[in-house]
Amino acid sequence: MIRVASVPADHPYVAHLSPTGETPGDGCDEVIRLPDPPVIADDGSTRWWPPRILDPAWLREHAGEFDVLHVHFGFESFSPEHLREVVDVAHELGKGVVVTVHDLRNPHIKDPAAQLSRLDALVPAADAVITLTQGAADAIQARWGRDAVVVRHPHIVPLDVMAALLLDDTSSRTNRADARSSDDSTAAPARNDRRRIGLHLKSLRTNVDAAGALDALALVADERPDVEIVVTMHRAVADPTDRGHDACVVERAEALAARGAITLVLHEPMDDATLFAFVGGLDVSVMANVWGTHSGWIEMCHDLGVRVVAPNIGFYGEQHAPVLYDLAGRGDEAEDGAAQDGAAASEDATVDARRLADTILVAVDQGRAAPADVAERRDERDAGARVHSEIYRASIPTR
Repeated sequence: MIRVASVPADHPYVAHLSPTGETPGDGCDEVIRLPDPPVIADDGSTRWWPPRILDPAWLREHAGEFDVLHVHFGFESFSPEHLREVVDVAHELGKGVVVTVHDLRNPHIKDPAAQLSRLDALVPAADAVITLTQGAADAIQARWGRDAVVVRHPHIVPLDVMAALLLDDTSSRTNRADARSSDDSTAAPARNDRRRIGLHLKSLRTNVDAAGALDALALVADERPDVEIVVTMHRAVADPTDRGHDACVVERAEALAARGAITLVLHEPMDDATLFAFVGGLDVSVMANVWGTHSGWIEMCHDLGVRVVAPNIGFYGEQHAPVLYDLAGRGDEAEDGAAQDGAAASEDATVDARRLADTILVAVDQGRAAPADVAERRDERDAGARVHSEIYRASIPTR
């Protein structure tokens, strides 16, 4: 039995590193992941961040409960010096340390050096390094001289949900598009024969150019009145009393909705079932990120059979072949040997409305993507679980 202190544990990506249990002899039932130590938020709710596992005192206190420390993400609140101490303490305790590089550039932080400096503390000292694409592995080799094991991102949508959606794809699309949650504000507009484009702005993450994407959708609405465009964002973005409020974006979206160019949906954060139903009712999903490395959103859309329009940044293009568009003002030279914008893009990069609109029109003409093959996704997950099990075992120092 290999006990893994995973940072984090409560996340779909990490949950799907465990085997499905449907492949005979997968040999991975020997791995267990500790639950996240709860963190009490100011409102009394519990969450996993900032992760308590990344506290040297926690590692020492719980040394008898784990064999491997596996760091994925969520470490941006700690300094590089603190992270070096964490790795040193784990090694001092005789534990293996594994790092999966999801993000060469943190999607929540504008300064690219912030993520790189923390990875400088983690990657060279880890016993094993994992990443999700070959492009990212090449960037890791160029900057740190480490050979990262490439393990593809597992499915996001649960396999049983994917299988159910495939039973009757035509009717299931209609049902997904009309799905309702307990809050009617998250209901998708009634389904019709028009192709549907969706832009999910959520809480306006730091790396999203919402204004540029809305301008692009305005062009699409003018040039293709036969398509339906749905824009969603968290209700807090439209609340002037909320710190996430963005008056310019809200006004632009409301103006487009007022003239019938888009349907604007303001909602509370969706649970997974509601999100899958909403996104699954789209033909095309638009991403407006201006920096990034890998995308769980692309993986989810692949599972649901929704075509993705994504910026040509990081290594998005290695994830299920989204329809790519170029940003305006993007630096083409990566820093410190990191390849093709995987670590950094120009801080002046923005969505070029015309380029994005043209790419959306191409994607609309292509129509929905083929839904993911459930058996293939199951096999990918089980193969990934086996690789992780082997890496964990090899990382534990010989006693």
